[in-house]
Amino acid sequence: MYRDVDIIYGDNDIRNKISQECLNPDRLVGILTLALFKKTKSTSGHIYFHFQNKSDHIVFVWSHGLLKEIAAKSPGCKKRHCANWEKSEFCDYMRKEILEELYDEIECIEIDREDFNITWPSYSEFIRWLIENNSFLWS
Repeated sequence: MYRDVDIIYGDNDIRNKISQECLNPDRLVGILTLALFKKTKSTSGHIYFHFQNKSDHIVFVWSHGLLKEIAAKSPGCKKRHCANWEKSEFCDYMRKEILEELYDEIECIEIDREDFNITWPSYSEFIRWLIENNSFLWS
């Protein structure tokens, strides 16, 4: 399941911690808030997950470091509007389990803000960026 991360990190303990931390939407938002605060001084934002063979994508919306919403966006959605989850390509998935269920299909992750834009071509590159920005607090 974690083949991209396997390539970067051969250590099972590290790989397991990364998997547990970042596939959980609430934890991911907390980790991402740490990384973005260093760059933007903001604790709120949106992150978009695009998946292979799907025109819809997922948006995590957070505020003050807390996950507020997991929404589906269709190509025709206007800015600040979301698709009806039940009519989206993700209707068969629970919102909080979407990353864990579709991990292998992530093809692009992006943050598009006025003050900070970044795109990662893979989940493993996203994880690498989080680690390089000291966003993980290992216990």
